[in-house]
Amino acid sequence: MIRKTAGVILAGGRSSRMGREKPLLDVGGRPIIERVVAAVGPCVGETVVVTNRPDLYGFLGLRLLEDIQHGRGPLAGMLTALRGVSCDAALVVAGDYPFLDAVTLARIVREDPGEGVVVPEIDGQLQPLCALYAAATAKTIEKSLADGELMVHSLIARLPRRVLTQEEFGGPAASRTFLNINTPDDLKLAEKLLGETDARR
Repeated sequence: MIRKTAGVILAGGRSSRMGREKPLLDVGGRPIIERVVAAVGPCVGETVVVTNRPDLYGFLGLRLLEDIQHGRGPLAGMLTALRGVSCDAALVVAGDYPFLDAVTLARIVREDPGEGVVVPEIDGQLQPLCALYAAATAKTIEKSLADGELMVHSLIARLPRRVLTQEEFGGPAASRTFLNINTPDDLKLAEKLLGETDARR
């Protein structure tokens, strides 16, 4: 049986550390979320964006889903997507990874999440917001929200999981691929790395 996989891009609220919508920040003159969409699209059957600001993301031309539970973080966005999309598994990606690429995401999607999750581990840290979740995990996510447990890492601890090592993504180079933007310094680093890449071409 061919698994039906959906792409779920989480475009959450304004970051307290950035003061702006992170997915709409430019890296190399292009909004980060456009870069994420370009990476996710080739790996899935359908891509949706979960956002409570649909007015800001209509330009993407994708289906937009609004959180069924507002103000409860990424878990609420994941539950919204899993309840709103017909799929066997969902590739869940935060909208602030400027250097993700389709080859990297295809490596994740090739795995079978079973009843749980396939999650990369990069620089010793799991990447639960760039991972493949079985549709069946919606029940566990719903329970976590009901229990008031909103941390994505706590969800991962509750799920059967297959961890992909950094070596499976090219070793040290994966640190760049999985860089996400949380602070102004992260944004400066992303621009610096992009400039270095362009200079080598």
